[in-house]
Amino acid sequence: MCWKLRGVFLSVLLLLSISLAAVSDAFSTSSPPPAGSVAITVPPHYDSDVSPMGNPYPSPLHTIHVQPLLTAEEAAKSLELAREHAHVTKCWDAKDSERHAAYATVDFPIEECESLAGYLEGIDFHDRILTRLGEAYGLEFDDMTYLDFFCANYETKDEMAKTERITMDRLAPHRDGSLVSYTVLLSPPDNFTGGGTSFDALRDVRITAEHGGVLHPNGVVRPNHAGDCCLHSGKLLHGADPVTSGQRTVLVAFIEVAEWCQRPETLALACRDFGRMDVASYRLRRQERMTKGKANDEEDGDTSTPAPGWILNNSRWLSKSAIRGYAPAFETVLRRGEAEFQRQKKLQAEDILLRDILLKEDERPD
Repeated sequence: MCWKLRGVFLSVLLLLSISLAAVSDAFSTSSPPPAGSVAITVPPHYDSDVSPMGNPYPSPLHTIHVQPLLTAEEAAKSLELAREHAHVTKCWDAKDSERHAAYATVDFPIEECESLAGYLEGIDFHDRILTRLGEAYGLEFDDMTYLDFFCANYETKDEMAKTERITMDRLAPHRDGSLVSYTVLLSPPDNFTGGGTSFDALRDVRITAEHGGVLHPNGVVRPNHAGDCCLHSGKLLHGADPVTSGQRTVLVAFIEVAEWCQRPETLALACRDFGRMDVASYRLRRQERMTKGKANDEEDGDTSTPAPGWILNNSRWLSKSAIRGYAPAFETVLRRGEAEFQRQKKLQAEDILLRDILLKEDERPD
């Protein structure tokens, strides 16, 4: 009898270990995406098959995923709880510039709304969304940490004008502090027009039937159903397209990826390249301000069009050999400060970043 019980016990342990192994391998085994999913891969912008570090295009981070996540009932209940909290606390009546200083948004942290936080826990929301992120980008649960999780609300300017509330209908292009991010649409799409997440890297992409109706002009990704999620790298330049009628409410999260999954210095190199373009833009704007109305062609007497340059006068310091007059901006300054040149250079840096920053699984420490 003792041996029989021992055999049963060992059989249970074996089945349990097999089940746990299947769960732990969920991220390493590529499972098919849910029905109705759409994957959009941003085009290459770096003019080489491989990055300077030797990594090919595309990486997993080049792909934006739009997938069903919540049921219509779950999305509706989440929206109801969010609106109740916003009505009581008035948190959607003004932009929050303390939590998001650079890009103030109309939102509230999920942790401050116990009813919504508890409901999401009850429907295993975090397990479901992190599983999707892991499958999309080759990550495990232990590789991901929440930096921020909040509920944001967008509404048309016409609605704002009717009240004294200071809300938002859009969000300027930016990059998140996290490597991966997600957005979950709570509002039914027929409750608003416009809106969606705009990606600069998708701006020139030709829309086809393969995009499943979620990709719109100017690189705007707009899910088709309430409860759908949009997964993407936070380092892709993105913003919120203007809502032109109604209200659009979304759950948003910034998910940091563990340092053991990231290639050192990759982000620093990208920031260096982004910063160089910002400096070039600032230099041109400063020269435009310094021109003070000087003309493109003073010799012809044409003073109608100011030209970027410098008004030189160092007589304050070198009175005996003073240099005075107008000096036009160098061609390189004009070219590097031009908007489309800036955009392409930043897209190149973004492309390299996406290729290089994630270590392959066999490159990560055990």
